Amino acid sequence: MNNEHQRLYALTEHILALMQTKGGAISFHDWMQAALYQPKLGYYESERIFGKEGDFTTATAMGDWLSLGFAESINKAWHTMGEPSDWTLLEQGGGNGDLLCNTLTQLKQQGLFPSQIIAVETSEQLRQRQANNFSKHEFNIQQHANLEDINPIENLIMFSNELPDAFPVQTFSFKQQQTIERGVDWDGGKFIWTDLQTINTAIPQHIQTSWTEEYISEFNPNLQPWQQAISHIAQRAVVLTVDYGYTQKEYYRPARIGGTLMGHYQHQVVDDVLKLSPGVCDITTHVDFTALKKSGESVGLKSIAYTTQGAWLAESKAVQDNIQKLAQHPSVENIAQITHAKRLMLPTGMGESFKLLIQGKGLDETSSQSLISPSFDRLHTL
Repeated sequence: MNNEHQRLYALTEHILALMQTKGGAISFHDWMQAALYQPKLGYYESERIFGKEGDFTTATAMGDWLSLGFAESINKAWHTMGEPSDWTLLEQGGGNGDLLCNTLTQLKQQGLFPSQIIAVETSEQLRQRQANNFSKHEFNIQQHANLEDINPIENLIMFSNELPDAFPVQTFSFKQQQTIERGVDWDGGKFIWTDLQTINTAIPQHIQTSWTEEYISEFNPNLQPWQQAISHIAQRAVVLTVDYGYTQKEYYRPARIGGTLMGHYQHQVVDDVLKLSPGVCDITTHVDFTALKKSGESVGLKSIAYTTQGAWLAESKAVQDNIQKLAQHPSVENIAQITHAKRLMLPTGMGESFKLLIQGKGLDETSSQSLISPSFDRLHTL
């Protein structure tokens, strides 16, 4: 039995022991937490996650486009905060560290560099990958496993790409006008779905009235504590969150009868994440940006702007300049880079499904409005 098989076997045994302790079936939230994040055993401790040899590819692997967008938005955020001489840049959930390194390189070229740099990553294996990457680029970056480990920060600019979509969720079915939590049981050979108790989803009643019998979806109980942790460490802040997701109305529309829960395995979508052994595939859901906005505002993080990834990148002067530069020299490599840009920006690619939410704390009301062009802002839809 190789190391990977040992990891998967030990993870299954860990979940079965958890079920025995609980006296039977457990919440899918707890199953997903273990499957992805169990120390030394979860999916994110796997040696094979990103890229062609992994299970999925993020925008970071498609060139510098995302780092160009983030660097420009970070620069705008720094100006919005009054150009403080002492400020901290924090990235959470940065995978192998490429996006942070590329963004820092772009900031250096703009003549702007943070006083302190922090990378937050739960996975021990990914933290080691990041450390190697940071060392290679000669960046001095603090590493932490959790936001709660960080000392208070006066001026914080924080960014993330595809982070809250991997937070463990609670999933439910709608039966006889009640929301019933879906749990996970063991039938002696595999994990199976089972109904647990009724549950309060906090989804407005006017949305629930449009659901049909046995409508299935999910909600993310970890958005609130995540926003609380950010607000707790920051006196003043700008928070940039990029991820795929919807407004609450669109997320829970009647036709979306199966929710958004899915897995990714060898670049293929897994519709039923219990079909594969825990720890084999990535597990994800879309982000309810309305819920994220409400969670932030309840702890002092005011939503400033909300737009699509396509509009955000299209508005970036750095992105525009780079496209023009590549187009002037249409080599095979440059055309490939422009193709990546189109995939990130066009509605037929990732441009419409991915969104950017900008939040602020302790900012001047007028100056914060310069972070996104009003013509692109969709905050009113949340």
